[in-house]
Amino acid sequence: MHDEASLTLLLHQAQAGDKAAAEQAWRRLYPELRKIARARLRVHQAPTLLDTESLVHESFLRFVGGMPVVLDSRKHFYAYAAKAMRHIVIDFVRRAQAERRGGDLQRVSFDTAALHALPQPDATPVLDLDRALATLEAVDPPLAALVELRYYGGYTDAEAAQALGISERTVRRQWDKARAFLLLELAPE
Repeated sequence: MHDEASLTLLLHQAQAGDKAAAEQAWRRLYPELRKIARARLRVHQAPTLLDTESLVHESFLRFVGGMPVVLDSRKHFYAYAAKAMRHIVIDFVRRAQAERRGGDLQRVSFDTAALHALPQPDATPVLDLDRALATLEAVDPPLAALVELRYYGGYTDAEAAQALGISERTVRRQWDKARAFLLLELAPE
């Protein structure tokens, strides 16, 4: 528990601008952040230029440079990191779709037929899932937190139960409920 308290203190110091604390926290958190980032990218399976390293670095930079976050434990930080990574991926996909559609530029192509013949990555499922999860978050925030941990963070039932302070049986029951909600949200009209 002492190790847990010292890491939480390091995280608070890092957010306050202490570069040495940020470096120490980074070294201690890096392996788990890589695991979360790999799970996040595996879930989306959309072709992106994001890789595990970029996602880990961007999420930690957002934590250190962002608004202070109240952290009770290491698990709370990992839940925050999973959510931050979700937002980074979604923002990246949205930017890529905007660029693909021309963004603010007027694009002119010499061979329009060849351009349309190229396969375009479909980011729609990623954005649809994000919208469904946002709806779930509005209706039942604890269920949305569980989805983020399990689906995006790569947590097992036991890890999610520990992070949320509930039993594994409750995790499995809530996971079934969350999946059913998301399936209904994602079902074609």
